[in-house]
Amino acid sequence: MTQLTTSYYDVNKAAQLVFFFLKKSSERHMNITKLRLVKWLYLSERASYEEFGEPLTGDKLGALRHGPAPSETLALIEGTSRAFPGNPWKNIIKVDREPKHQYVSLTSNCEYKSIEDLDRFSDAELILINFIWEKYGGWSAKDLESHLHDTNLFPEWSWKEGDGTNWIDIETILKVVGFDEASIEPMVKNIVNFSNQST
Repeated sequence: MTQLTTSYYDVNKAAQLVFFFLKKSSERHMNITKLRLVKWLYLSERASYEEFGEPLTGDKLGALRHGPAPSETLALIEGTSRAFPGNPWKNIIKVDREPKHQYVSLTSNCEYKSIEDLDRFSDAELILINFIWEKYGGWSAKDLESHLHDTNLFPEWSWKEGDGTNWIDIETILKVVGFDEASIEPMVKNIVNFSNQST
């Protein structure tokens, strides 16, 4: 089974994806928790596999206690990334840690100002993430978490009490979004080969 490494991860594209959702949220004057943001990010990554047969940012996906998540992006938001130390997103995202929740927002000096700044995305990808926002932007963190815990809809979330992170391999995510077995092997090879060529 195959998983992506950080060599495939586009840290700048992921930053722009974070900006997209926080910018949309700020336009509605919404207070956003880390959990809520991460759910939107995961749904975007999953939708890219379903629509294009490939990842959106190249993040390694994991099944965690609170649902599936893009692991490196989560680590960058939490400031625990080993692959990208030194907080490369310090001019993009601010995390306010409170006793029960962590609220996230754009920094006052954010290097991106508008959706037009998202130069890492194709037109088709922008349509896709706008679709995720239109469908899920109004959902609460609790509703998103419950939704992503529904293993009838998201069978890739394979987690039980006591587990750490259960990694979601590429073959699994392609299968659960609807690709047949015969298609999956060449698709995985294409993804991995592209990863190797980009390093």
